[in-house]
Order: sequence, then structure tokens, then C-alpha cells
Amino acid sequence: MSKKRPRATVFLDRDGTLNHDMNYIKTPEEFVLFPDALAAVKQCNGAGLRVLVVTNQSGLARGYFSQKDLDAIHRSLREQLEAGGAWIDDILVCPHHPDDECWCRKPNPGLIDQATTRYPIDLKKSYMVGDKYIDLELAVKAKIKGVLVKTGPLSQEAHSQSMENNLPVSYVAKNLQDAVTWILEDIYC
Repeated sequence: MSKKRPRATVFLDRDGTLNHDMNYIKTPEEFVLFPDALAAVKQCNGAGLRVLVVTNQSGLARGYFSQKDLDAIHRSLREQLEAGGAWIDDILVCPHHPDDECWCRKPNPGLIDQATTRYPIDLKKSYMVGDKYIDLELAVKAKIKGVLVKTGPLSQEAHSQSMENNLPVSYVAKNLQDAVTWILEDIYC
């Protein structure tokens, strides 16, 4: 039996990166993809990149929504993408409260660790795309390239904080489509 070759992977934050961040999305109706998200994910799929969503969802621990609600939201995400010919390979979730100090809550690398046990991933050719400072910190901790998208309510603060703290950011993108365009240029040059 042959072992599958590790693939380049794009790890995507969810809220503020793929969809509008509405502060604890509780229903599929509240989940609204950014206009460029479908094309960006489809472009990753077409280039043979694995696409994984890594998301903190402390609303579960806080009781703002149930696992059934979160499953319905993620089903809606998958259906919207699939209707346009795109797909996400997996969605990895940290359901814990920030006070739990778990290993899987971003910026800790637990979700990336989970992904590498499930899939053969070439971390040297992988990227973390997000709109928050914790996404950039996660990229550093996981030793992958960090890409900041300026589409979330905390993205400007994340950009300023990364500069103040000399946190390496590989690219600052106006949106997910811009990020993916840069990733494809970077990975194949």
C-alpha cells in the first residue's frame, strides 16, 4: 500500500475570512459568504490545494448555539460552495471557551496538529489565511506562512498589532481572492 504524498494546504479562518463576521453566527440564515469566497476556494481546488477551515467557535461552550446549529451552519457553507463547483476538504473546530486554555483554540496549533494527523500535509507549502491576529500567531506557531485578509472587523487591528510585535506576515490581502492569487503565485514560483 503506497502512502499518499503530502499536499500543500490552505487553512482558512471562517468568520471574517470566508463570511461576514456577525459576532456569534447562530443560524444558517446568518451565515453570509463574502462575494469572492466561492471563486477563491474554487481556484484553490483547481490548483490541487487542500482547503481546510480552522475555526474557534466558543459560542458552543457559551451556550449561544448548539452542535446541531453549528452542523447546520457548516452544511450551509458546504452547500453554497458545492453549488458553485467548489469544496472544502474539512472543517476543524475548537468548541471550547477561551478560559479552558485548550490546545486546539487558536492561536495554539492544535487544529493544525489535528489536520496533520488526518491528512498528509506539506507544511512548508501551506498557508494560514485569516483576519485576526490569532490567525497570524497560529501561522508562526505552526511554521506556515500567514496571510492577513482585511475583510473582518479586527483585521486593521491585527495588521497594526503584527507590525508592533514584529510578527511575520507573508502577505496582507484586501480579500480572500487577493490572498489566493498571491498564494498561487508564491507556491508555484
